[in-house]
Amino acid sequence: MHSLFKNIHAIILTLAFAVAIACFSTSGAFAQATKLLFEKRSADNDLTEFFPAEFGFEVRWRATGGQFLIKVIDENDKELATSAPQTRDEDAGPMVGSLPIAGRGNFKLQVVASGPWYVRVTSDR
Repeated sequence: MHSLFKNIHAIILTLAFAVAIACFSTSGAFAQATKLLFEKRSADNDLTEFFPAEFGFEVRWRATGGQFLIKVIDENDKELATSAPQTRDEDAGPMVGSLPIAGRGNFKLQVVASGPWYVRVTSDR
């Protein structure tokens, strides 16, 4: 009887450990670390300086003015991507969004905004 209890205990403990690992891995805890490539906080319209990217990257923003739009421009002044224009009422929360970009090179951002904004560019590599 004692060995049966020991085996059941081991099975339950192993099962609990497997479930914990599965939950931990699906929670994103094993996600890759991100590398900050560029960030800027400003207000109204702006054209940023160039920043280098070796691999694809993601542009994320948060804006609290009345309107916001962002363009990603390469070193040849070619527009690669543009966010959808966003507008906001005074009572609404901040405007947020992101643009994933594939490719490497030097890039800059053109921001068309009314009011304060914050932009962060990161890479998973």
